Amino acid sequence: MSHDGGAPCRRLPGGITCIDAGYVAPGTACFYLVEGDGEVAVVETGTTHSLPNLLATLNDLGIERDQLRYVVPTHVHLDHAGAAGLYLREFPRAELLVHPRGARHLIDPGKLVASAVGVYGEDSFRALYGEIVPAPAERVRTLEDGEWFEVGGRRLEAVHLRGHAEHHFCLWDEATRGWFSGDMFGISYAYLRLPAGAFVLPATTPTQFDPPAYRESVRTLAGRDPAWLYLTHYGALAFDPAQADLLCDQLRVYETLGSLQDDDLDRALHRCTETALRTLVNDESARFLAGELHMDLALNAQGIAWRARQLATQQ
Repeated sequence: MSHDGGAPCRRLPGGITCIDAGYVAPGTACFYLVEGDGEVAVVETGTTHSLPNLLATLNDLGIERDQLRYVVPTHVHLDHAGAAGLYLREFPRAELLVHPRGARHLIDPGKLVASAVGVYGEDSFRALYGEIVPAPAERVRTLEDGEWFEVGGRRLEAVHLRGHAEHHFCLWDEATRGWFSGDMFGISYAYLRLPAGAFVLPATTPTQFDPPAYRESVRTLAGRDPAWLYLTHYGALAFDPAQADLLCDQLRVYETLGSLQDDDLDRALHRCTETALRTLVNDESARFLAGELHMDLALNAQGIAWRARQLATQQ
């Protein structure tokens, strides 16, 4: 289905709806509505610009506002949690469930906002994220590793996983044998779902990138033999163990690139991505697709450079 504003949502098997977040461009980021018996949860939030898409989806599905009980971002990066406080304001019965390391940043988002404004500038920040509304502390609950909650009798388990951010968990949905993986199983846009298999790119961040921990997290996700991975970037991915292998192979290469800088690092990342893509497509297509990923690779370069600085200070 799609709404009048052109923001799509897709009904998935098992009472899950994927909603486009309206972030940067269609198909870049999404969030999920998870239905239980008379209750729903939102996993990830998108940005404050995502609220109309959520409201339209609830209306399409005949779900009342007071049925939305939980707002659950996998971590507090603003494309995943930027609308958390706004959703609490809009949905009076909702509770925010968040990683213990992330709660304070959503209760008082000043540092998150200042950091993002420093990267994007005030005007671009507002265009991307809108107003970041603080979450009332009394409506915030943290989820420890292995802790679960129920949405209308449907159990979701939080598993803390490191490598992308220290405040990240993934949610295991036993009903569909699926992981809401946040950024821990990387990025796979629609154009990366290839005839020979889906290509998945690691997702690093400008801080807290840890390749060995990331690989361990990928193996943890794969270890449950999931049927589905519900990616934030982007959509439901039918799991294949080859995806985990390809992710880990790329992360091993990322570990070797810390001595490179600027253009040399950018070129090395493109070569790594092209090499991984060539397991699925020919050389020409690999070059083209790696070029399409230039913005994601620029972010990954920042994560690799941050990791190299951290290791240098420890020596």
